[in-house]
Amino acid sequence: MTEGLQIGGKEVFDTLFMDYRIMVTVAVISVIIFFVGLYLQLSKWGRGIPEGATQPLGAWGTLKLIIHRIFEKGTAAALGIIILDGLFQRRTWRRRKTEWVMHILIFWGFIGLFILTVVAAVAEFYGPFVLNDQTFFPWIFHILKPVNLTLASMLTVGIIIAAVRRLAFMDVPAARWTSIDWISIGGLSIVIITGFLAYYLRLDVYHVPGRMLISTYIIKYPGFFDNVTLVFHETFTLLFCIAYLPFSKLFHMFVTPLVIMINKGGYVEVNP
Repeated sequence: MTEGLQIGGKEVFDTLFMDYRIMVTVAVISVIIFFVGLYLQLSKWGRGIPEGATQPLGAWGTLKLIIHRIFEKGTAAALGIIILDGLFQRRTWRRRKTEWVMHILIFWGFIGLFILTVVAAVAEFYGPFVLNDQTFFPWIFHILKPVNLTLASMLTVGIIIAAVRRLAFMDVPAARWTSIDWISIGGLSIVIITGFLAYYLRLDVYHVPGRMLISTYIIKYPGFFDNVTLVFHETFTLLFCIAYLPFSKLFHMFVTPLVIMINKGGYVEVNP
């Protein structure tokens, strides 16, 4: 019986820490829900009738309008706003330094871990399909590991600052004390805690040195593969950080820079 997924005569997902059937199923469901949520958000924004129009734009019309407005003054101007106001959140820095540190840590921690996940997924296919090398992903996993820990630590510190600000800092208006805030903070906390716990189990309890074939886990490290903590961490992370994202408070990390870009860098504050 094959341990991984057979695609075109090549085997992938045979170095996961859990059954690929669980991972792939939850990942596909999460991506579908994410795009449905994104469509619903665009549809909601497109219900208004902009100046000069005779009917609502709808989801696709809103998307085209956003792209047009961002690049209306040229690519160079758009890139400047994207980098300074989007990636480095210049206006938050000017407003409140503590809030800027919090946003940067959460934003880059979250985005960085997402990018790292995409890189890992690409590497999973790149090895057997391009290099014809089944050991490529376990090898690159060791390179990505310290980056993963750094980004996870950034996200952890950002979540701690967010919680402390809402409990003790006077610069957070009472109107922002909502259940949505705490759902986001609580959900990310669960992701972080279970992630570090899974990392502890792998290194200090089961003494697994790194990625390897599933058959090796079963033989050398019985009890580790499909451990309930690993399964919960992976499935909850996919559902919370991808499927729930368009419906969550975390979505403002993308909406606020987007509105700033649409306004050509003008000051804006969207549910900070």
